[in-house]
Amino acid sequence: MSEITRYNDVNLDMINYKKPSKQSNVYYSEMSYGDSKPFYIQTPRLKYNEIIKDNLKSSCNPNDFGVYDFLINLDDKNTEQTYKLSKEWFNKELPMDIIENMYRRITIPFKKDDVPQLDFKVPMIKNQVKCNIYDQSNNIINLDSIKPNAEIICIIHVKGLKFLKKDFYCDCYISQIKLCENTEFSIPDECLIEEDIYEFEVIDEEILQKNKLREELQKEYTKKEDELNELQKQIDELN
Repeated sequence: MSEITRYNDVNLDMINYKKPSKQSNVYYSEMSYGDSKPFYIQTPRLKYNEIIKDNLKSSCNPNDFGVYDFLINLDDKNTEQTYKLSKEWFNKELPMDIIENMYRRITIPFKKDDVPQLDFKVPMIKNQVKCNIYDQSNNIINLDSIKPNAEIICIIHVKGLKFLKKDFYCDCYISQIKLCENTEFSIPDECLIEEDIYEFEVIDEEILQKNKLREELQKEYTKKEDELNELQKQIDELN
């Protein structure tokens, strides 16, 4: 089983980059993590919006932009590493501003007070999603089971840097999706209350109420008795 690293546990210094090699008409720099293991990231809970073509549209939790910040740092790491190794990779040093202009970032800028939107590539063949989708019980379900605004967690495979003629980008895609259903309360459909237990509870409550009333009456009686004794004492003194 491949190792999964939560987005907030990733150490960017442990990302490995291979020298780009030609694959068809592009150059590809494979990325790995740690001891050359596939680089898999687990996202936090995201709000599912929709899938357009082969891109999953989602948004961050309004109270946690951590995964967005992580992706910004990953973008920065990719450009810095390309700049650092450009002489080795391309036989010439490329200025940082050119690299930044060529790089297509994972993150999308957002306006103040808005929620960051995230797009992740979904592996699809003939409009069929090819990554596994699970429910809360880890049963495989289909994409139609995920409704807009549902919460999901994704496993993202960061595969490498893909260099085209005029630009390059971080090639990453969704490997798994899990639907997060609300399980805060477990409410059974059938009635679980047994009548004899309920009757005992009612009787106990009646006894408690009677005992409370008895105590209140006893206190009132004692008070009146004390008042009567005090009055009798005053009469005796007058006599």
